[in-house]
Amino acid sequence: MITFDSHSTDPYYNLAFEEFVFTRFREEDVFLLWRNTPCMVVGSYQNICREVRAARLWRMGIPVLRRISGGGAVYHDLGNVNYSCITRQEGGVDYGRSLAPILEALNGIGVPARKNRASDIAIGEKKISGSAQRSAGGRLLHHGTLLFDAGLEALEEISVRGKNDCVRTKGTQSAICPVTNIRPHLAEDMTVEEFQRRLLDRMVPDAGNRRELTAEEAGEVRRLRDGKYRSWEWTWGRTPAFVYEKSGSFAGMPFRAAYSARQGIVAEAAIDCPAVDGALAARLLNGARLCPEGFAEICGRLAGERGQELLELLL
Repeated sequence: MITFDSHSTDPYYNLAFEEFVFTRFREEDVFLLWRNTPCMVVGSYQNICREVRAARLWRMGIPVLRRISGGGAVYHDLGNVNYSCITRQEGGVDYGRSLAPILEALNGIGVPARKNRASDIAIGEKKISGSAQRSAGGRLLHHGTLLFDAGLEALEEISVRGKNDCVRTKGTQSAICPVTNIRPHLAEDMTVEEFQRRLLDRMVPDAGNRRELTAEEAGEVRRLRDGKYRSWEWTWGRTPAFVYEKSGSFAGMPFRAAYSARQGIVAEAAIDCPAVDGALAARLLNGARLCPEGFAEICGRLAGERGQELLELLL
């Protein structure tokens, strides 16, 4: 088994890095470890508007990215370690087979972990890791999170309380489970960097199998990052069709909004509120691209200084 170091905590780069390694290195088994600055990563088939409060995350400066595998939405920060195992595809879906070497390595460095549910790793009854898979061209990508010393309060706020019940969609929905960090359960304390180092030593013990991307390969990763993972088409344009309906109050007046979206384009938009020009809202929203930046500009035109408040009601 070989490994590469991404040398980055940029989530856009790291998702591109993982996909590049998955598609380019086809002969050997590969193990990757990487960490991201705060972000939300949704599964390939998920509806962003259902899984997160997109306007709130945008205001907080936390980006939302879409990965190439299925599964649920996960919150990343620098206290969370992501791993990727790339192997030859053998038979059907078997998470147990993919999780076995990870569990062995975790147990070997003192983590009292066990398999739980179909694709999770737990300590006791609390989840420390979720995983997802993608197979293509005879290769299998199995990847997952490892909550080492993550901000669980932020995770709870963003991943659990951040669901948007105003969205009706057929997109894959995330399962909600109690979680815990690994660090409090260790007999011997260590930093996240040391945990990452020890885990890598278990999975790829031969230093000769630790490689670097060439400058040309790193350039290809950056082009994939910019052309795909930073693009509206990949992140928002792939959002499954949905209908949005919300009632409440705005500027102290009754408020109701509704719209639909398909392939990330808004249609059938209507806002009913005395404080908002409904005709102008319909003209601006219908045909607009679904994304916080575009909606924020529209809300600024409709509500001026109260644009952020209106944005929170629409997305």
